[in-house]
Amino acid sequence: MENDNIYFTKKNYIMILAGIIVFVLGYFIMSGGNPEDPSDYSDDIFNFQRLTLAPFIVISGYVIVLFGIIKNFKPESDTEEIDSSTKK
Repeated sequence: MENDNIYFTKKNYIMILAGIIVFVLGYFIMSGGNPEDPSDYSDDIFNFQRLTLAPFIVISGYVIVLFGIIKNFKPESDTEEIDSSTKK
């Protein structure tokens, strides 16, 4: 029995996984900046990497995941390719 009502294709899952990897990478870039001694002040938390770049990467990762969920790719089927080549 073949299920014609497939919501996600392989491309959708790849896009969702890529988005997850991107926003995990963004959170990894955002981490750090802690001094060894908690009583010391560190300017490392106010650099471009943590304040601007990392949030942009995290948001773009969530957008990729959302696009992977919303985008409707047509399911690939070997029988459609064979049928279309024999009709010509």
